[in-house]
Amino acid sequence: MKICLSESTYDSFKSDFDKTCQGDDFILLDSEGEITSGEGKPDVAFISYELMFKSLRSEEFFHKYLELIKGCSFVQGSWAGIETKEAQKLIQNSQSFCHGGGIHAIPIATYVFAQMLRSVKSIDQHIDLQKNKDWKQMTSVGELTDMIIGITGFGGIGKEVARIAKAFRMKVFATKRTPASSDNLDRLFRPAELNEMISDCDFVVNCLPASDETYKVFSEEQFNLMKETAMFINVGRGESVDEASLATALKNNSIKCAALDTTDPEPLNENSPLWTLENCFITPHDSAWGPRAPQRAVDLFIENYKRFKSGEKLLNQV
Repeated sequence: MKICLSESTYDSFKSDFDKTCQGDDFILLDSEGEITSGEGKPDVAFISYELMFKSLRSEEFFHKYLELIKGCSFVQGSWAGIETKEAQKLIQNSQSFCHGGGIHAIPIATYVFAQMLRSVKSIDQHIDLQKNKDWKQMTSVGELTDMIIGITGFGGIGKEVARIAKAFRMKVFATKRTPASSDNLDRLFRPAELNEMISDCDFVVNCLPASDETYKVFSEEQFNLMKETAMFINVGRGESVDEASLATALKNNSIKCAALDTTDPEPLNENSPLWTLENCFITPHDSAWGPRAPQRAVDLFIENYKRFKSGEKLLNQV
């Protein structure tokens, strides 16, 4: 079996690969996609972070890389979304393609609660007080206990958000297309019941992917149904939010605030009113990154590689 991956990933996790892939041959690539070790066509490809970013940023690199791994029996990606043109081409040109869903759940959930605590504990206001050397106690700061969090999309990220929410003794609602059960879930709603769910929530966390069904699922109607004290957090895809309606809701204080790690388009248009709204916090789609993310990607590849060799069902197969 010939396995294609980046040289830097192999060097960083050599013991993991050597232990799992005994007797297999490696085709290693440098940062420009040139083969530094091995030869021939690979049977399996692992698209680690550096190869993923290079593919997204350089069309020339991606076409060269795609030509090398075209026809692979098994390709493991490191990104969760499959809506990009690069992911679609990889799916079309491999016998089995698996996305990286789940490996980003912990850092993204950490981001969600950083934003929630930033709001409920009035962190920004305390920073302003410190700048002015103003020792003014704020009795309006709150806590998360018994607050309701509504999660749209109860996959890997949504489940991790729910797990942490229960540690804060919150009530957890979620939407999902298919039935699901979890000790961390108080109530599950169908997607068609979104409006019913969000009207009761103190925090609404969007984890939805981009699709025809999710396009601008959060629009004027949904923001008008939310509590005036509610916070909206988007760690799903930007296409699922009507940002003009969100901006209006924030300007009119129809909702308290928003935190956006994803927008449509990306980067966010410099003329978007969201940039300058004091109750909107924007980050450049980097909530998924953390020091353990590369290891989680390798762990997923190794688990799926074992399954592939034994003929078992692959995780996250498209």
